[in-house]
Amino acid sequence: MAGLTLDTAGALAAAREMGASGWVAAELLLAIRIGMAEGATARREGETT
Repeated sequence: MAGLTLDTAGALAAAREMGASGWVAAELLLAIRIGMAEGATARREGETT
């Protein structure tokens, strides 16, 4: 995930605005980070093919 950044405070605020709190908000942030990493990997793989 090198080079990927996530505005954690902003993402947490957005999660809370959507009604998420506690572990649910943490799980949402984790899912966002995983999605960012998977997207970056897919882009890198697409560049090499």
